[in-house]
Amino acid sequence: MGGDSSTSGEEDGDAEWRAAINSVASTAPSNRSTVANGTTTTSSVDSPGREDKGNTKNIKLYQIKAQKLLDEILEESLQVVSQEPTEVAENHTVINGGGVRLFRDAPLGILFNQVDEPQGPLKRPRIVPTVEVDEKSKKFKQQLKSVVVDGNDIISSAKKAYEGSLAKLEARDAAAKAKAKREEQRVAELKAVRGERWLPAVARQKRFK
Repeated sequence: MGGDSSTSGEEDGDAEWRAAINSVASTAPSNRSTVANGTTTTSSVDSPGREDKGNTKNIKLYQIKAQKLLDEILEESLQVVSQEPTEVAENHTVINGGGVRLFRDAPLGILFNQVDEPQGPLKRPRIVPTVEVDEKSKKFKQQLKSVVVDGNDIISSAKKAYEGSLAKLEARDAAAKAKAKREEQRVAELKAVRGERWLPAVARQKRFK
């Protein structure tokens, strides 16, 4: 009698255990769709017969609890929001300015074909009123002559400078020759008055010759 009661108690415990597992498995949703990164993954069970067999043979209690906890976390954390599609411009270079953006609202990064636009003067030019010039006046002619260069004038001034330098050179040569001649005359007079012995420098020159 005692053995029969113990075996019947074990059978009742196993039956309760299996009933608890089946109830938890039946409460789990059969079809779940998760939207992540624009893709949808769907998990479904083929038939209730296969589900019962799979749950009784392969699925364990900790796996069912983990699955249920994961479903609760996903349902609380994930939120699907519908958003209207953004308008895509046909010409991206007009929006981006010919550059590359890291994000949609970020400033331009790398620019292609950047052209430096010419900038105008920063300050307004100051125009000073000038006095009217009389082209027939003597002052205007003098100013014009001081800045205008004529080839004939340059040639004539060059000839004058050449002639002046040549005259100076000839005068210098003539002065040197006259000085040498005067020195010779002085030496000759000394020779006549004092003789050769009073001119040691001349004597030495003659000796070496």
